[in-house]
Amino acid sequence: MSTLSLDQHDRYLEVLNAAKKLHSGDSDAAKRWMSRPLQAFGGKAPAAMITTRLDTDTVIEFIRRMEHGFVA
Repeated sequence: MSTLSLDQHDRYLEVLNAAKKLHSGDSDAAKRWMSRPLQAFGGKAPAAMITTRLDTDTVIEFIRRMEHGFVA
């Protein structure tokens, strides 16, 4: 993670925190989830979706939908 820009680092932590909430505070489960490619993101892992604000917001919105049971 040391090669990330400050903005990307902040976005990574934002996604990680949302993923931890999704996984009931389990950091390891959140990190595993973030590292797995997902069809919802065109085969990209959520951790790879931090390069832009738009991609990060897409992941955050996906997590929120999962929390409420609305996953397409």
